[in-house]
Amino acid sequence: MTQVFGINDLKYTYSSAHAPIGSVRSGETFQVETEDCFTNRFNDPSGFTAENLSWVMDNLDGVTGPIVVDGARPGDIVAITIHEIDITSDGIVALSPCDLPSTSDWWGQWYACEAFPISNGLLRFSDKISVPVIPVIGCIATAPARETVLSKMQGRYGGNMDCNEVSVGATILLPVAVPGAYIYFGDAKAVMGDGEIVQAPEISTRITASVEIRSRPINMNWPRIETLKSLITVVSDRSLENAVGIAFAQLLDWVVTDYEMERERAALLLAMVSHTGICQTANSLPTGKCSVLRASLPSLPRP
Repeated sequence: MTQVFGINDLKYTYSSAHAPIGSVRSGETFQVETEDCFTNRFNDPSGFTAENLSWVMDNLDGVTGPIVVDGARPGDIVAITIHEIDITSDGIVALSPCDLPSTSDWWGQWYACEAFPISNGLLRFSDKISVPVIPVIGCIATAPARETVLSKMQGRYGGNMDCNEVSVGATILLPVAVPGAYIYFGDAKAVMGDGEIVQAPEISTRITASVEIRSRPINMNWPRIETLKSLITVVSDRSLENAVGIAFAQLLDWVVTDYEMERERAALLLAMVSHTGICQTANSLPTGKCSVLRASLPSLPRP
């Protein structure tokens, strides 16, 4: 019987001090229910009150977890594969006039909320516009080793990366810093443009996932994502320029190791066929990515 981890004990930090809500084995498929980033306080226009707004600003991005991965040890990685994301709510946004000179200030202009109905794979934006949904998991993380981090933040442990590739069919590779890994899920979006300059529709979900324990590559310092078509690295830094540069360097290390390429030649190839991009710029650690199509790389050497 498939285990289901519910939303009765949401967390607002990533921490090894949390009591686990359960455990899974390597290779096990399980389901995780997540709440929208407002913890259901803005699902109706009447919910946008000064009291709720103050609470939400202090408690953004509640996450479900931590879930222990039996046998995971520091020095490993967990490879979390997303099989399905079932949307269980409307798409919820907080409204902003978006008219201040700095786009980073638009997040502080919230004045109301709105729900967009979702059905048959479409979000109804207006009477004339419907948008195909492509659900994304905004927050997916392991617990950091020696600190407690707000769930709205991101780093080497994953977290609030808001990366569009964290979707159905992807495998997210995250470092294990504490025994059991302590994995978290939350902050899903119905559909999101790269960068999250303005808020995307927030949703509640039921995620079907599985997890595998792997040995950590010696040169893996940031989250990685594998899809059938691409390899992606994700990095957060004080500047977007640094984030995408480090993401390129991390992808280069990955290709050099796995494809047994000479570093200089691999760098030249990636300069031709890789793509840097933006995951999110909504907080103090801009998050960038670098990706390459598997078809652009040489055949993997035989083991």
